[in-house]
Amino acid sequence: MGYEVAATLGVKFAEPEAEVYCVVGDSSFQMLHSEIMTIMQERQKVNILVFDNCGFGCINNLEMNHGIGSLATEFRYTDGKKPTGDLIPVDYAKIGEGYGFKTYTCRTIAQLEEALEDAKQQAVACLFDLKVLPKTMTDGYESWWNVGIATTSVKESVNRAAEGVLKGRSEAREY
Repeated sequence: MGYEVAATLGVKFAEPEAEVYCVVGDSSFQMLHSEIMTIMQERQKVNILVFDNCGFGCINNLEMNHGIGSLATEFRYTDGKKPTGDLIPVDYAKIGEGYGFKTYTCRTIAQLEEALEDAKQQAVACLFDLKVLPKTMTDGYESWWNVGIATTSVKESVNRAAEGVLKGRSEAREY
């Protein structure tokens, strides 16, 4: 998490004729997008798709599924103590524009398809600001994640989630 933009540049250097794509969440993009300047400096044509769901959506899903509740994994305004206010909208297309990227803001599949086709004709790097409704991710990802969890809590929701994690660990195949 956080290496995607830099890795995209590395792939482009390794395969200069390839149309290279980076798929990144908004939080990971914010962690480390410093190679954008290098992309522009080196005049490399890459495509960065930023999935904007106003925070660490997959981590928030894990928190919710583990009975913890949302623990600062959503981009929300604070009340001075906790981030419990409205979601904070970020215009990632403007960030890309600021660096000289060709940018697209997509809210529908049709807009994304059109933008992807147009981007193939561009000579400069492209950034796609893909607006995703928060909390609309696939619940559970149809898989089991072995994550750390408190095995004793005053919250019954955490205790139930811990039972599920321990059961999953006992059933997981060892490699």
